[in-house]
Amino acid sequence: MVETLTLSDINIDTTQLLETNHLDLFLTNLASLLRIDTIYVATVCPQTFDLSILACLQQGVLDADVVIDFKAMPCFAAYQHGYAEYEQDLVSRFPAQMQLQEWHAEAYLGIRLNDPCGRPIGILSAFFPRKLSKHKLELNLIRLVSGFLERELQPKQINMLSVTAITPDMPAELSAYTLWLEDNIAKGLLSSWSYFIEQDRLEYSDSAANIIETDNVKEINQFDALLALVDNVDKPRVLRNFQSAMTSNSTTSIRSIFNITTLQGNSKRIQSDIYPIADEEGKVYRLDCISKDITAEELTKKRASAQERILETVLATTPVGLIKLNANREIKWVNKQACKMFGYQLEDFHRLREQGTLNTRSLHLYFDDDKEQFEEYYQEIYANKRNNFTLNTRYRHRDGSILWTKLTVTAIRDDANNIQYFMNTIQDLTEEQDNRQRLSIIESVYRHSAEGIMLCDANEKIIDVNPAFETITGYSAEDAIGRTHDLLRSGVHDEQFYHDIAETLLKHNEWKGVIWSRNRAGEIFAQQVTLSSIKEGDKLKYFFAVFSDVTEDKKTEQQIITQSNFDALTGLPNRQYFSAELRHMIDKSARNDQKFAIIYIDLDDFKSVNNSENFMAGDRLLKETTERLKYRSRDSDFLARIDGDEFAFIIPDVVNKRQAEVYAKQLQGVFAQAYQLSNQQRYITASVGITMYPEDGVSVEALMQSAEQAVFEAKRKGRNQCVTFTQDLSDAAILKHQTVVELAEAIKRGNLDVYYQPIVDNVTGEIDKLEALVRWQHPDRGFISPAEFIPLAEEGGLIQSLGEYVLDQACCDLKILHEAGFPYIEMSINRSSLEFKTIDMQASEWLKVISSHNLPYGSVTMEITESLLMDMDGQYMQRINALKQAGVKIAIDDFGTGYSSLNYLRSLPADIVKIDRSFIINIPENQQDNLLLDGIITIVHNLGMKVVTEGVETQAQLSYLREKQSDYSQGFLLCRPIPLHELLEFITQNKSVF
Repeated sequence: MVETLTLSDINIDTTQLLETNHLDLFLTNLASLLRIDTIYVATVCPQTFDLSILACLQQGVLDADVVIDFKAMPCFAAYQHGYAEYEQDLVSRFPAQMQLQEWHAEAYLGIRLNDPCGRPIGILSAFFPRKLSKHKLELNLIRLVSGFLERELQPKQINMLSVTAITPDMPAELSAYTLWLEDNIAKGLLSSWSYFIEQDRLEYSDSAANIIETDNVKEINQFDALLALVDNVDKPRVLRNFQSAMTSNSTTSIRSIFNITTLQGNSKRIQSDIYPIADEEGKVYRLDCISKDITAEELTKKRASAQERILETVLATTPVGLIKLNANREIKWVNKQACKMFGYQLEDFHRLREQGTLNTRSLHLYFDDDKEQFEEYYQEIYANKRNNFTLNTRYRHRDGSILWTKLTVTAIRDDANNIQYFMNTIQDLTEEQDNRQRLSIIESVYRHSAEGIMLCDANEKIIDVNPAFETITGYSAEDAIGRTHDLLRSGVHDEQFYHDIAETLLKHNEWKGVIWSRNRAGEIFAQQVTLSSIKEGDKLKYFFAVFSDVTEDKKTEQQIITQSNFDALTGLPNRQYFSAELRHMIDKSARNDQKFAIIYIDLDDFKSVNNSENFMAGDRLLKETTERLKYRSRDSDFLARIDGDEFAFIIPDVVNKRQAEVYAKQLQGVFAQAYQLSNQQRYITASVGITMYPEDGVSVEALMQSAEQAVFEAKRKGRNQCVTFTQDLSDAAILKHQTVVELAEAIKRGNLDVYYQPIVDNVTGEIDKLEALVRWQHPDRGFISPAEFIPLAEEGGLIQSLGEYVLDQACCDLKILHEAGFPYIEMSINRSSLEFKTIDMQASEWLKVISSHNLPYGSVTMEITESLLMDMDGQYMQRINALKQAGVKIAIDDFGTGYSSLNYLRSLPADIVKIDRSFIINIPENQQDNLLLDGIITIVHNLGMKVVTEGVETQAQLSYLREKQSDYSQGFLLCRPIPLHELLEFITQNKSVF
């Protein structure tokens, strides 16, 4: 880090600097370099053209009081035109000027001096006792020094040199400048040349030969020969600079920096200042150029820059704070770490320093109680009793907090033992101080945590446990410490399970999951465990477990999963589970280019069993059928109960339909044996349908449809048949296609109706919400169920337009209801996963529809299904969060029909959970269903969500739901779905539905 010093920083008495005009020394050196003895620099008043001599060397003698007839001298031409050159015969051109004769002036060079805005402020004039050289070296040297002089003159003070432009190093700088000129010319690093445009002729100073490395500089006598030395990358830019100079209307130089390849094949970096020279008509006829070899200079700059970057990096990345104080203990420099310690940015220190004196007092870094100690040590350093001191102390952070530090102060002295500055090294000890407090807090948390904590060494031996461990496991600390954690093993998990945990812990330092363990009483319980490792290098030193007892949660969750995915009667997977497995099988087979078969079995005339016997007999038949099919099938086959009397197999590794038919016949053979039902035997047959992947379909829906069509054909043929799907059975597919076409037309023409089913508050009986349900009255086929055409809409790519239609119509009707005096009513609208995939990430399309009807977002609820939960990813969640942030509510529809999981509910920002009607069909008569429903309601409420129970059809169901504090009810008992005009009448007449 480099300081920037100003005049006020170093406290210079500027009046002393004016006693000696340091330009005298500069002009003396410049005159020696030009081999002349008369030269002056002056300021010129732009209004009166009065000349004020700043420094003048006359006939080798310094004389600032010389009087010059400015307007009658060649100097005036230089001032007017920017520069002037008279190569010879100067006295004969100005015969009336006796001073020229006294000075023996044969030639003249002059150049106007301008301020940064280009306004004239002065002139530099040189008188030569000889002709000017043909290479124009003198003019180019004058141009070089003019830029330096312009910086030293100020247009506001034309009678004296500006005080603020002088520094204590000015004499040395002026002297060094002229020495630099001499040295660079002597070394061949600086040369001049002229290019005569019309003649295409180049003339050089002798030093140019050194730059381009040739013994005969005259061989480069044309512009193209010079341009050929320039690197190809720089050549277009150099050519543009020369062309700009040729067409210039100004005497201002154009600087060009480029690389050349010398005639000896060496690369050099060249800086050229090009000056256009115009004739009396203003046409540029010559270009004068000063060229400098800056190769070594550039390399030095790069090295210096690299060294500076290294130094800055070291200072910036050092872990301690560094502060430099002057002898008066004013802050002059800080590193980034010190800024960070005290809560400042580096720019803050620069700004505060510019505003005034910057020290520890002005920043309020010290605490009053500590100032006396600091002062005592500093006074000892001032008295030369010590040169440094180290102590642990505190500073005040910018935010007022305490910063604990280890401070070392060292005085840096000059050869006379005077203090030049202090260097303060500050090490932040705040973290160590905080760690002591943190350890105390951690110990308290450890002892009072409700979660069990177990600490083990690398040999898996328990070395400490907290009180919660004793409570959960029943083992006291004395029982556990010294034993391995195997004392909690229940036998539920195999060795591979624990091996995988150990591998994960070693690799990722953490493992999370559920472990079934055994407590001291011998009872098995579920632990939600987080395992974390503590390592020294790559070697495991300790690991600890934090766990809680989640046995009850797991039991309830398992009940919900079983209810949602398994058939309660047979224990087989249900349709939902079968569809998921089928989808998985499709993906796997597609990746591996494999085939498989689906065998669909539908019991013939099963209803007659229930009618002639009883439901218990029918249940026994289904259970026995399940056992027979399981016995006949292979371990790799997947069997499910699809519906009441329908079963389905996924049969892998089937290569053709013939093989599938043979296997289906074997399965059909399980019905050859009679069933023993209620003291009598009964024979049952079954119709079987076969379909193959991928010949008959590549989706779950297509395969299930083709299998069902095959079963339908088997029944049509008289039952007890086995039919393989063929294209001859595709009439249903044709009808489906036609239905999709007609549905698209109905959506386009608005021929669909939106009905509304009330959702009733279970406390007040008021209609608080509505669910929008689309209906289709086909002109030829009559009423078509949503269960038929909505899946077709999803398959046919119409679900988005259908959803847009329903959303717009439902919002329109909700606005009518609000204006009719029911502003509290909210609208629930079903959204499919396909719709969620196609809207933008901010769900702005749906929000625009709501706002277009001037509805509050909070009056609309979007219902999503559990299948969407299963496919939930970051993009789905982003869209849901966008809706939530706008105020739209989210409901989970048909909860319990899919892969219900409390984990999904916990992660989803839902407001409402709608429990599927299958959960309440048997309430309140079925005690098991009652318990399951009670558990779901309690869990949903604990998650902060409301419960809507669907499918309420009996008063007993409603009473039970009200008793169990289900928030809302929906079902035919309360009201069927009805159109808007009937709904208005119904709401008006029924303030309370109960």
